[in-house]
Amino acid sequence: MPELSPSPTHIYYDGWCSACTKSAELFTKLDKARGLVVCIDFRTDTQHMESVDIDPAALAASLHTIAPDGTIHCGPDAIRQAFTVLGKEHTASWTALPIIRPIVNTCYRIFARNRLRWFANHQCKDGSCKVDHS
Repeated sequence: MPELSPSPTHIYYDGWCSACTKSAELFTKLDKARGLVVCIDFRTDTQHMESVDIDPAALAASLHTIAPDGTIHCGPDAIRQAFTVLGKEHTASWTALPIIRPIVNTCYRIFARNRLRWFANHQCKDGSCKVDHS
């Protein structure tokens, strides 16, 4: 049985975005039930969200992580943090290289701004969960 982490890193993702949901599923799979990370859909886990000190608009703008020590990361830094905690830092560490980092940050901002337009993940039929893509 895998050894459980005493305090996991919390990863806050947008469950309305299928790409974001797939990322959360990947992080959960890489965790291998060690308890290193807990993925939280900020759209549906309202009980947990009441205790988080992150502006909901900021959560809606990008992926966030909160490390056990309370350090908050967002966007590409949060992705790198998640992979590092999971022992896969090599997967994303190259995105922090000085020449590449600004390009990655720009691409992430474009993705984050358009993710619901490109990757909306809704199951409603009556339009009640329509998303504002602006």
